Amino acid sequence: TAARIPGVRPGPEPDDDVDARRRRDQVVALAASARRAGRRAVASGRWLADMVVEVAPRLPVRDADTLSAHHGGLTGDELAFALVRSAARVSGAIGATTGGIIAAQELTVAGLLLVPFEIAAETALVVATEVKLVAELHHVAGRRLPGGPHQRAGAALVSWMSGRGVPPSHVVAAVRGDVLGRAGRQQLNDVMRRRFAHNLSTLAPMLTGAAAAGYLNRRATLAVGSRVAADLGFVRPRGRGRRGRSLAPPSGP
Repeated sequence: TAARIPGVRPGPEPDDDVDARRRRDQVVALAASARRAGRRAVASGRWLADMVVEVAPRLPVRDADTLSAHHGGLTGDELAFALVRSAARVSGAIGATTGGIIAAQELTVAGLLLVPFEIAAETALVVATEVKLVAELHHVAGRRLPGGPHQRAGAALVSWMSGRGVPPSHVVAAVRGDVLGRAGRQQLNDVMRRRFAHNLSTLAPMLTGAAAAGYLNRRATLAVGSRVAADLGFVRPRGRGRRGRSLAPPSGP
């Protein structure tokens, strides 16, 4: 059963003490939920998919005007890539927080690979951050996702899985956003299983050394956000570097 995540609000900036405490509470709550679900549910991707489907409709997606106000009046391409960078910083901070928790527990790499619940918690939080980013990029592009909270969340999840924007047709978007059907849910399970396996193999050794995994999280979120932003028609502003692209698999999250 998915847990209620304390203060599930991946915010625009990860730099203050309130955000740090909230991230730690989120990781601890999710790791406890993963332990209750069991290693098999986590490794199969089922627990992760359940968690993301539960949390996604409750993510506080901001509209274009609010996003512009939060980013100094930026609009268009500049706002879109500011959102990508901001989400990447949040993902990096989640990695640093998880690394701190694991270091405090003095887990060995072997122990972490055997009982990878902290990695599962981190994966769920980073994916939630990326799904929120995808939804907000659609707002900036003038493609507000259709339907109620669950349908909008489903459309954002499909966009996140594919790395592509939701079509402007509400009818097509509603069909593509139906991740609660059997085929869509199986696809989500598979994507989450692959993401978790990737994180387990690359992040676990680094997390025991503290915060180095934050860099990998940041790179992965930059890659996801940049793919969706490009598909929505945004162009990286001139003068911005191309750092951070693509430790994530090119075919999807």
